[in-house]
This record gives sequence, C-alpha cells and structure tokens, in this order.
Amino acid sequence: MRHYVPQKNNPDWMPHNVYMQILYLIRDYGEGIPSDCILGRKTQKQAVDKVIALLKEEYKKRPTVYEAFNPLRAFLDFPYFSVMFIQNRRGMGAGKRAWNLYRSHFARLVARELKLY
Repeated sequence: MRHYVPQKNNPDWMPHNVYMQILYLIRDYGEGIPSDCILGRKTQKQAVDKVIALLKEEYKKRPTVYEAFNPLRAFLDFPYFSVMFIQNRRGMGAGKRAWNLYRSHFARLVARELKLY
C-alpha cells in the first residue's frame, strides 16, 4: 500500500523518510511488538502513548457515532476513521484526504516527541 503524505495545505508535512520511520514505529506498536524491540528504546513506546492520550483528549470534544475515539485504530484503519466522522445530514464518512491528513498529524506529533523532526 502506498503511503501518501499530502504536501499542499498540510501543516504537518514531513520528509517521506521520517514519515515512513514513524509509520513503522506506530504499526509495530499497534501490533503489540514489545517496546524493547521497537528500535531498542522504551521512550518510543512512551512517545506513542503520550500522543494517543493527547489525541483522545483532542477528539473527545467531537461527536462520534458508535463509541469513544481510538486514535491508534483510526491511524491504522481507514473504514474505522471514516465511520467515526460520519456527518449526520450527508450520511457519508470522512474521505481519504482527511485520513491522510490525520495520519500526518499523528506521525508529526510522534516525531516531535522523539525530536526527529
């Protein structure tokens, strides 16, 4: 699967190499790989935990459809992200561009925590 990072009107843009490094870090975290295997440092697991808590607070104010918002699942799963942001009047969920912007935002926050970018 290609990982597209929107460059136009994206305040969270980062170089592709840094984005892919963070993407693999988050994916390994989501798959339950022990924190000592994730690039060898526990601080990376703590950075992802901190960003997840921050995004939960940020998205708590928005209306969701079924349940509490899970930032990690929304990062990994487009259908989940789309369903969580269905607009009442339209009946349509969020688009791929919104998901790509969300993923960029999540990755940028993790990169800032790790001081990579």
